[in-house]
Amino acid sequence: MPIMETTPLSAKAAFKSATHLQAEDNTCLHEEHRLYARRSVESCRPVAIRRLDADRQPCGLWFLSDIMDVSEGGMCLLASDDHAVEVGQWLLIDLRNHPSFGQLRIKAQLRWFVMAHFALIFGVAFEAPLAKIPNLAVERRSIRRDPNLEEWALNGD
Repeated sequence: MPIMETTPLSAKAAFKSATHLQAEDNTCLHEEHRLYARRSVESCRPVAIRRLDADRQPCGLWFLSDIMDVSEGGMCLLASDDHAVEVGQWLLIDLRNHPSFGQLRIKAQLRWFVMAHFALIFGVAFEAPLAKIPNLAVERRSIRRDPNLEEWALNGD
């Protein structure tokens, strides 16, 4: 059987990645270290995300994110479009689409992200762990909404 030779394809991509998954001696960890087991999510309603400033006060506009997985300690989220984020940044997550969380909003810290020109995948750690994993509400909308046009956002919530 002849050996096949391959040639790398040239491609241009806008890609940025960051993570806090480093050991105390500043070496990279080659395995996952999580405090809580992740539960994958298939099709549920999105959550709205808003950045918090250095004083943990809301700033900027809300943007929608799909939940990819959830645990008692945090979430992995997917947002379309490009959003300027920094590891360590605090975010406000609006949970009104998922009443089983038992709270309207939760603060979370950005732990890692992978960003391409069309999407942002990021992991957050909740300010305080959840007592249990909530049952997430199934998505029923066929059109993505702009959370900034929702009544609760317009009223300054």
